[in-house]
Amino acid sequence: MIVGVIGCSIAYQIAKRGITSTVFEQHRFASGASGATVGIIGPLWYIDRAVPSFFRLGMSSFDMFPQLSAELAEAGAELEFRLTGILKPALTEGLYPLLQEHLPWQTEMGMGVTWLGPEEVREREPEIHPGVLGGVFSPKEGAVRGKTFVDSLVNAGTRLGATFLEGVEVTGLEVAGGRVTGVRTPFEVFHAEHTVLAAGPWTGIAGRWVPETIPIRPVRGQRIRLRKTGFVPRSTVQNVVPQTDGSLVLGATREEGVFNDHTTVSGVRQVTEAGMNVFPILGEAEFVGTVAGVRPGSPDGVPLMGPVPGWEGLRVASGHDHAGIMLSSGSGELMADYIASSDATALEAFLPSRLAGDATPDYMARPLFWNITHEK
Repeated sequence: MIVGVIGCSIAYQIAKRGITSTVFEQHRFASGASGATVGIIGPLWYIDRAVPSFFRLGMSSFDMFPQLSAELAEAGAELEFRLTGILKPALTEGLYPLLQEHLPWQTEMGMGVTWLGPEEVREREPEIHPGVLGGVFSPKEGAVRGKTFVDSLVNAGTRLGATFLEGVEVTGLEVAGGRVTGVRTPFEVFHAEHTVLAAGPWTGIAGRWVPETIPIRPVRGQRIRLRKTGFVPRSTVQNVVPQTDGSLVLGATREEGVFNDHTTVSGVRQVTEAGMNVFPILGEAEFVGTVAGVRPGSPDGVPLMGPVPGWEGLRVASGHDHAGIMLSSGSGELMADYIASSDATALEAFLPSRLAGDATPDYMARPLFWNITHEK
């Protein structure tokens, strides 16, 4: 298995089913986008409801987190999953009707979503921008620390029999008679019945794995960490995510086609200004650090999961873009069920074969709700 956070989740889930696997990471686990994520677990805001199968995946992943957190804790790893809620404030007259438009269906989800008037928002978050017009509060959503999550999956998966190798680069696939039979590393060849490409944006490097290009593109995201003594929001507010150590993580930029993890002055400025638009007091905060990761985007905004057409034995699990951490639990379960049974029915909406042909996907033509409310 060639891995990102999605691969670690798959390895953990198949280990629960008694299937052994070997996971390869060229550097250290969570050294990419998984470690640079702000870690929001909020499908009501960040998964497109207009794609029903995609939204169901988001909700099923969300529903798994409490039990998963308990399982990983039993294995000796603290997940740091916090259900502190998400507040989306209306800070502009343009955002107000957008939040109101989505409120009815969000309310019907039975997750306690409610509208807060300006005074209620200020009562909850006294340091919020004084011009706030109201906001939507979703009390049952939350956040997780990306690196801790990945480390806990590695720890629990190892206890169940999975093998996780750091500092081992996969240099290519082993192919015999048109079937992928494993992977090559600089040291040895590893054979397997199923080879899963879950290498984030590296999944889509042209000709890197098979002659055909797997349609995954890079999208860089930069985040920052701040600390303001005496100030910690009660919940995640817009792009500001409180941490258990009292610091604040703010994210994230969206930089299409950028395939490096460099942090930039313009990226830091963009994220900082977005945070200060929510909480002006952040202008006085201590700058702790910044980090960037490269996410894997897909042509239609929906992950690619399942068999790679024309290559028996090769599977892909990538293209989760901004929602990799959020979707990892459900994706791991779907892929594990497929590997255990060879039945791809549950993956139908995510199969790479759906992208065959020249049709332009509708998804990318629509504005991304999470992008409007979170990053601009």
